[in-house]
Amino acid sequence: MIYQKQIIRDKITILNKSLLEATVDNLSRKICEHLVQTEFFQKANCIAFYHAIGNEVQTAGFIEKWSASKKFALPVVHNENIFFYRYTGKENLTKGAFGIAEPVSGELVTPENIDIFIVPGIAFDYTCNRLGRGKGYYDRYLSGINKPLIGLCYDFQLIEHIPSENHDIKMTMIITESILIIKKP
Repeated sequence: MIYQKQIIRDKITILNKSLLEATVDNLSRKICEHLVQTEFFQKANCIAFYHAIGNEVQTAGFIEKWSASKKFALPVVHNENIFFYRYTGKENLTKGAFGIAEPVSGELVTPENIDIFIVPGIAFDYTCNRLGRGKGYYDRYLSGINKPLIGLCYDFQLIEHIPSENHDIKMTMIITESILIIKKP
């Protein structure tokens, strides 16, 4: 199963790296517009988000735009775990583990204070399985958390099937530039 997951990661990474900056910006804007239209986003006060790396769905501008009316919490990697800290502005970010922008200081935000989690991924499937980078940070953190989990990705990152294991956490919703998928109960 690990081998199958790595094959998917490799294929999607090649496609992702081939995207032009203008395409990334355009598709990211569409995906974020779809996110804003969801009831989950509209009702949320505090949102766990992420800062994109490479050609992932771009989030920095979105966070800036909405930070006046929503609270955001961003992940900080510490050893083998992630923790979420309150976003207080781009001037309070530094490159952390894996080159990802992280808050350098601020308030630790616990899962009970987060309304929805926006989760990055390499690929997702039509049954809301997620394939991350393989380190398990999000799966460990989200284990046992009963909050909406939303994956953002481009259409080409949505594939037919991702092999999943017991510890893999399913998303509640997947949003691409043209599709919105909700996990069936």
